[in-house]
Amino acid sequence: MNRTWVAWLGALALFGAAPVVAQTAQMTFAQTQQAAQRGDAKAQYRLGVIYDSGEGVAADPRKAFDWFQRAAMQGLPEAQYNVAVMYDEGQGVAQSFVMAANWYNAAAEQGVVEAQYNLGMMYAQGQGPAQDDATAAYWLYKAANQGYAPAQYNIGLSYLNGAGVAVDPLTACHWFLMAARQGDGESQIEIAKCYETGRGGARDPVKAYAWALVAVETGQDGSGAYLEGLGATVNDKQKNLAINMASGLVNPAS
Repeated sequence: MNRTWVAWLGALALFGAAPVVAQTAQMTFAQTQQAAQRGDAKAQYRLGVIYDSGEGVAADPRKAFDWFQRAAMQGLPEAQYNVAVMYDEGQGVAQSFVMAANWYNAAAEQGVVEAQYNLGMMYAQGQGPAQDDATAAYWLYKAANQGYAPAQYNIGLSYLNGAGVAVDPLTACHWFLMAARQGDGESQIEIAKCYETGRGGARDPVKAYAWALVAVETGQDGSGAYLEGLGATVNDKQKNLAINMASGLVNPAS
């Protein structure tokens, strides 16, 4: 299972949209700097965003890290997450997977879904903390329950393979379906296999073919060859049913 990263600027945009940060966004740079120096965690975080993005100042990853860390030390979850990312990627600070895991843990405990996911993947791979499938599954499950598709896919794999949890193909297929509906191509292939083989319940070749079609549309690697193989197992009527079904599978209205 490969850990995937939330884009650095994407992470800032996510948290920058929060009302709490919007309050400081109206402040001038000088006002933000003064508030940050007085110990205002929100201003410290905002200053980190400014230095990371080069918003009106020269971009400076080291200064960005310093201000994020100050806010993180005061318990601001978005700052904790950004500090973790910077340690993880060696951006503005020497790379340290151990420190990244520590800060991901702090943010994960406060419910930051990307932190929960990244921490789970670090435990799954033994990168930073010692490899621990049970702890990996714990954090992946938490992120999956928040609707995070990469976590849903990976906790599905955990249940499929018995990594940190008991083998449970039915539960695995449930999580693959949740992620597939959000457009996750890997999960779309996996849920197609669930329906093809019946490992998650009854076999359903029409649904298998429909999800394979969706995976092809998503552009998932290997989906074309998989669809071609499935094509030999369904008749023309079933294919037509699957084609009509496929358009409503991703983010269905009901």
